[in-house]
Amino acid sequence: MESPTDRPPAPALSVVIPTLEAGRTVAAAIRSAPAGAEVIVVDGGSADDTLAAAAHAGNRAAPPPRILVTPPGRALQLNRGGAAASGEALLFLHADCVLPNDAGEQVRRILRRPGAVGGFFPQRPAGGGKILGLLAAGANRRAGWLSLPYGDQAMFVRREAFLRVGGFPPVPIMEDPGLARRLRPLGRLRPAASPVTIGIGHWRRLGVAGTGILDLATLLAWLLGVPPARIAPLYRRLQRGPRRTARPRCLPR
Repeated sequence: MESPTDRPPAPALSVVIPTLEAGRTVAAAIRSAPAGAEVIVVDGGSADDTLAAAAHAGNRAAPPPRILVTPPGRALQLNRGGAAASGEALLFLHADCVLPNDAGEQVRRILRRPGAVGGFFPQRPAGGGKILGLLAAGANRRAGWLSLPYGDQAMFVRREAFLRVGGFPPVPIMEDPGLARRLRPLGRLRPAASPVTIGIGHWRRLGVAGTGILDLATLLAWLLGVPPARIAPLYRRLQRGPRRTARPRCLPR
């Protein structure tokens, strides 16, 4: 049996959180970072209180993060945070997601496995009912079978491997599966045992069924070789949903 003294030292961890108008959720994301982790928030020019919320989000487990500001664009923001990080392992977390309490141990456990270049967390919606739970379960199976996690599954990777492949591809959509594909020659991405809790604002505009269909169609188009630059405008147009003539309501991003 492996004893604690036989195990390789745990890698230092950096958590990179890209933000844009995330004032309502970013503090919870920061506070979910494992104790001792470096936290880097990379903001894409928020006009709300995202930066103030991030600056005051520290606690004993997660001290105040480093805050960087870039032009908007998730791939750009993620790469900027990854380049600035000092950890031996990098974890990329959406600003409306919350890591499980044992996230640090999950990262260490997977990175000790032979052939593992990184991993990801299965997603668990923060509400939304049984149908959304079933769709999340399907997304977790898809990520495991294809080794292509999405951004809300909190992908993590050895920093050396991240830099070696050039980070996230500079594309307007599907940058997370793009990184996973780049990493394939170096090793596998393994699923963690504990789930990351994801925000459900993404599912509210078109409803659960409409969003699920749109996300699946986007993945299939990307797998068939449609350039992300062509997918992104159509995805964003459809994601906004039909225009309403009734009194508008404010919905989360």
